[in-house]
Amino acid sequence: MNPHLNLLHLKYFCDAVNFNSISEAAKANFVTQSAVSQAISKLEISLGAKVIVHSRQKFQITEEGKIVFEQARHIFTAVQAIHEKIHYNKEGVNGVVKFVSTNSLGMFFIAPMYKKMQAQFPSVSISYKLGGLNLIRSALRQGEAEFAIVVNSSEFTDFSKRLLRKGVFQLYQHVESHPQLFEKGILIDYAESMYIASLQEYMLQANQQQLKIQAELAAWEVVARFTEMNIGIGFFPDYIVANNRYTSLKVFPIDLPIFEYEICAIYNKGHALSRPSCAFLDQFFL
Repeated sequence: MNPHLNLLHLKYFCDAVNFNSISEAAKANFVTQSAVSQAISKLEISLGAKVIVHSRQKFQITEEGKIVFEQARHIFTAVQAIHEKIHYNKEGVNGVVKFVSTNSLGMFFIAPMYKKMQAQFPSVSISYKLGGLNLIRSALRQGEAEFAIVVNSSEFTDFSKRLLRKGVFQLYQHVESHPQLFEKGILIDYAESMYIASLQEYMLQANQQQLKIQAELAAWEVVARFTEMNIGIGFFPDYIVANNRYTSLKVFPIDLPIFEYEICAIYNKGHALSRPSCAFLDQFFL
C-alpha cells in the first residue's frame, strides 16, 4: 500500500459517491468520465483495496469504499481548517459565503444580515440562491452551497444542523377582518406541511368540528399576502411578520397549542463550516 494519497483522486471518488454516478462527478469537476474512473483506479492502487464495484451497469460502493468515504470527510475538513487558519492569521476573516435558503426566509433575513456582514467583515462576499427543497439538496450535495438556511423538519435528518432562531406558528388575520371569515376555512401552504394535521386535530377536539382549509397556496409568504388582502385567516410561522413586514396583520384571537419551529443552518454531515460562514451565521440572533 502506498501511504501517499492523492487528494484529487480522493475528491473524485467522494464526488462519485455523493452523486452515485461517475458521469455526474465528472461534470461537477469539469473533467471526462475517463479521468474520474482513472483517478478512482489509482486511489484503489494506493489503498490496496477496491472502493467501487467496477461495472458499466451501475455505480456501487464496496464496504471498504464506505470506510474510505467516511474517513475522507475528516481529511477534507482538516485541509479546509489548515487553509482557513493560514488566511485568518494573515488577513482576518475573508472569503466567500455560499449558501441557499427558501424564498420566505430569504426575504426575512438576507438584507439585514448582509448589511451586518459588510460592516463587520468587509472582506467577505456572499453568493446566495433562493429555492425549494430540491434545489437546496442539490446545491449542498454538489458543493454549490456550503450550507442552507431552512425551517427545520424531518426532511433534513441526513444533514448536520446549527440552530439559529426559534419561533411559533400562529393563525393571523387582517386587523379589519370579520370573525366569520374563520368559518370559510384557513389559508395554508400545503395540507401535508408542518403542524396542519396537529392544528386540525386540536380544533376537532376543542370545537367538535373539523377545521376547513379554504386554499393551499404553496408558500407561507403567499399565505401572508392573501391574509393581508383580507381574503382569509392565514396559518404560518411568526418570522413572516417580523420586523413590521405586515403591519395590517394581527394574531387571530383563539387559544392554540404552542407550535414551535426552528430556523437552522443545515450542511453536509462530516463537513465543518468555514470561518466566513461561521462569521455570517454568528450574526443570526436567536
